[in-house]
Amino acid sequence: MAINHGQRKTMNPANSVIDQFRKRARTYSGSANWISDCGLIRAHLEACGRRPPGHALELCCGTGMVGRDFRAAGWSVCGIDLTREMAEEANQFFPCICVTAEKIPFLDDSFDVAVLRQAYFLLEDGRKVLAEIHRVLKPGGVLVLSQTVPYSDADADWLEHIHRTKQAQLKRFFTEEDLALELERSCFRVTARRRLSVREDITRWLAAAPELSAKKRAQVRGLVADAPEAYRRLHRVQSQGGAVFENWNWVVFSARKRRP
Repeated sequence: MAINHGQRKTMNPANSVIDQFRKRARTYSGSANWISDCGLIRAHLEACGRRPPGHALELCCGTGMVGRDFRAAGWSVCGIDLTREMAEEANQFFPCICVTAEKIPFLDDSFDVAVLRQAYFLLEDGRKVLAEIHRVLKPGGVLVLSQTVPYSDADADWLEHIHRTKQAQLKRFFTEEDLALELERSCFRVTARRRLSVREDITRWLAAAPELSAKKRAQVRGLVADAPEAYRRLHRVQSQGGAVFENWNWVVFSARKRRP
């Protein structure tokens, strides 16, 4: 499953991510169902296990969809994102700074809750980001970490193949247990985890990815539509009216800060 990155091989990894999401900032919020899915966002609010008032930080926030709901629920919210255009979109709803998550510009013990959704697999140094989150959380503070993961070993290899074909910036493919281990190794205690399925229109998702060539979009579409039977069954793959649909498996972790 080697990927031809073309000219991106010579680019700074952070610049590659910025370039990808800069192109998508204006249309990002509507580019996939998971971004605005009410059930998924509500799961993040519930996963923090606390009621406002309090201070929440959304990292790699994109257009700030989760942070918006935290703010609406009564939290004081700040956001950070590596891409200036994304930060500008989020800044319409709560203060958002364009910085790397590897150097969070806030004092120690500043936040009650931190949220990191569907970004850990893109981070150049995930452990360093978790250390920074640990630093800025108050004693006993909670990290809500979520990611799409395989349903089981039966779909893991094919899902990784799809992700690596579509997402050239992917640093590592994670399973649910991989993520739990990352948290435990970074001085967080996993207190709860919740699994949800979100139905995705793969054709629409690909159409909203201008960084991909038409050939690459067709390749990814084919990998889903013609996936092995075990994958098709677990993801409930369906072709209808020229579009391809499937379920994505999400895990939402609640992880409490503990002493090193």
